[in-house]
Amino acid sequence: MPLCRERMHAMEIIAQLGSLLGLSFVSGVNLYATVAVVGLCIKHGLVQGLPPELQVLANDAVIFVALFLYVIEFVVDKIPGLDTLWDTLHTIVRPLGGAMLALMQVGQASPALEVIVFMLGASLASAAHMTKAGTRLLVQASPEPFSNMALSVGEDIFAVGYAYVSLAHPRWTFFTTIVLLVLLLVFFPMLARHLVMLVKAFFHRIFSAFGSGGASAGAPSLPYHIDRIYSGEAADAEEVHWAGPAYASRVPGVPRACRVHVVLTSLALRIYYRRLFRWQNKSMPRQNMHRVRLYPGRLLSKLVVAGSGETWILSLYSRMANTLPAPWMEWHEPNEKIDH
Repeated sequence: MPLCRERMHAMEIIAQLGSLLGLSFVSGVNLYATVAVVGLCIKHGLVQGLPPELQVLANDAVIFVALFLYVIEFVVDKIPGLDTLWDTLHTIVRPLGGAMLALMQVGQASPALEVIVFMLGASLASAAHMTKAGTRLLVQASPEPFSNMALSVGEDIFAVGYAYVSLAHPRWTFFTTIVLLVLLLVFFPMLARHLVMLVKAFFHRIFSAFGSGGASAGAPSLPYHIDRIYSGEAADAEEVHWAGPAYASRVPGVPRACRVHVVLTSLALRIYYRRLFRWQNKSMPRQNMHRVRLYPGRLLSKLVVAGSGETWILSLYSRMANTLPAPWMEWHEPNEKIDH
């Protein structure tokens, strides 16, 4: 019997944590949908056994305001550009909303526990919000508008569904939220690198329009730390034709969106990148290349190099891609374009 009571007590704790974690997390995706779902579920008795502090969300005025704001977000979230502005404005609102929902579920607790729950709820909502906002920025780089709208609709469905499941099946939500957080920790570095790549490409485009940030008109030069590595591995007759920064969109063994330094020589394509606090390099000899194509874009152009057994895809700043040497672009097809 004591063992059964301990097990039941543990399950009750997991259920309470599941509801707390789930509602805080989904608030970072859509706070107003979450509040509206909780209020409607309590008002119409769809879910039982909820903390009494949540009863305030069943107030008609609270439900009306939450639904009204949700309708506004539903419309704005489908318009590229406006959705980014909306997400920016909610960088503080959603984490605070997640923290508020977390605090309301612990009731009359000790001050220390309230502080812990507040930080936990705000952190979960912030993680979900940053992932959502970052993903939407990446999707907006696509030239077609349907992916952005489809992702927005998917977010709406997820927010409404996960808010309800957090109330109706909190034990299941506890483990699901843990899995989602682990996935965020795994994929967030790659998402962050993609965002940094787009932001830097945007500013490079602006600065190059005013005469700065473009490629040098003189002989290509290498930074000291890269020149030192290159000098130790280059052949005697090897000449540098072009050099500049880029990003690895798909290079075997190199993290996606990792910043690299490209060196085009008379004998090979070489890239240098920093990983685990060390400079590393990869190269593809010219005799192993079957095809080289440049696909222009508004912010980033893609350099696709197909070699023996593998294909490299590098993203270059568009202004700098226009300075690539003609001998390297002898398979260039200018009519094929990929916008970014």
